[in-house]
Amino acid sequence: MNKLAQISLIAGAAGLATAGSLDMDRSYAAELRSDSAARDLLNSNAGAGVQVDVAMRFYYGLNFRDDAGLPNPDDDTTIGFGWDDAEVRLSGDITDNMRGTISWDFGPSDYPGAAAVALEDAFADWTVNDSLTLRVGQFLPQFSAERNTSEYHMLGAMRSVTFDTVGNPAWTQGIEAHFGGDTWSAAVGFNDGPAAGPGGFNSSGDADYAFNARFDIFSDSDKARFADQTSWRGSAAGWRIGAGLIYATYGDTNPSGTSLESDSLWYTIDGAYEGDGWSVRAAFYGANTDPNVGNSTDDYGFEIGASMFFNDQWEGFLRWDTLLLDDVNLAATSEDTYNFLSGGFNYYFVPESHAAKFTFSVAYAFDATTGTEGAFDDAGFAAPTGFGPFGTSGFLGSQDDGELMITALMSLMF
Repeated sequence: MNKLAQISLIAGAAGLATAGSLDMDRSYAAELRSDSAARDLLNSNAGAGVQVDVAMRFYYGLNFRDDAGLPNPDDDTTIGFGWDDAEVRLSGDITDNMRGTISWDFGPSDYPGAAAVALEDAFADWTVNDSLTLRVGQFLPQFSAERNTSEYHMLGAMRSVTFDTVGNPAWTQGIEAHFGGDTWSAAVGFNDGPAAGPGGFNSSGDADYAFNARFDIFSDSDKARFADQTSWRGSAAGWRIGAGLIYATYGDTNPSGTSLESDSLWYTIDGAYEGDGWSVRAAFYGANTDPNVGNSTDDYGFEIGASMFFNDQWEGFLRWDTLLLDDVNLAATSEDTYNFLSGGFNYYFVPESHAAKFTFSVAYAFDATTGTEGAFDDAGFAAPTGFGPFGTSGFLGSQDDGELMITALMSLMF
């Protein structure tokens, strides 16, 4: 796609957001339902009955920061188009009670060491009975509510730095048991550790072994409403409270990415409340790393966010997050507390649907961040996490406070 076409895509999104009427969007919704029915009919005639889903997130970003350490002084400003995500997902029934899923990300890699086209999900779900499902393969371990929410169903254009650093486990391989009742759900897993990525059982990125667990309790049986971070107008009130943990041990078996033996524990508690067209959510994250040589570290973070619809298609959102790093591994001149604020709006082309959405967001870093990236190797699940090419926050790191990130993003699912 050339630059003119890229600019036209964003301009077209803004124009439709201004000129689109509710009646027109309802007709779009009817067309989407018709197309969906046609795809289902085609899939039902296919021998394997495979469902194909495609999703993409395309944006124009502007980042302003004080980064005098770079050779070119103009490098403190970064602008341009980019892909945040371009995903293809295949799923289908294997047996009457077993379903398989596999997906690839053609956009920027979400974890270090992955190829340009990265294998993400590759698992089978075996429904043992009404309250127990076993998942086997490569998947995102159940840990935090934010990680369980697709980027296509979140409020802002980018994740928070705090989540990226201490709340984002990335993919692993293993087995996970899912339990549930009308007003609760739980999961327990045994795996290769957070951010293991694709590879064999002798991958250097794997933990010796790891365990994860997650538990949620809900106000009522409508648990599906919390699959996204928004609450449509006309929705009934409801709440969710959950907690998760991951324990992993490293360095005792071959191969070992480092000679250092260590035990790591990540934990979180989070919750959300949704009302009639508005929602609030909050999360606390913690991480402890205990090596056999050197000092143990404890890192923390929290975030709080809210959203509100102005009409059936326009939604405003706001989020604050704070990251508190143990200063043991930080440079002497580095801060150990980092605060970030982001806000903006979403325009839903079809009311009550995430299929086509335009997001405009502004994010601001109140504290200097350059020089802290190495600490995230110990604090977080992957390196680097909160900043740089593998971060999902949009921030690049700055030697001074006041880094500003502006994002105009188009999200499409079909």
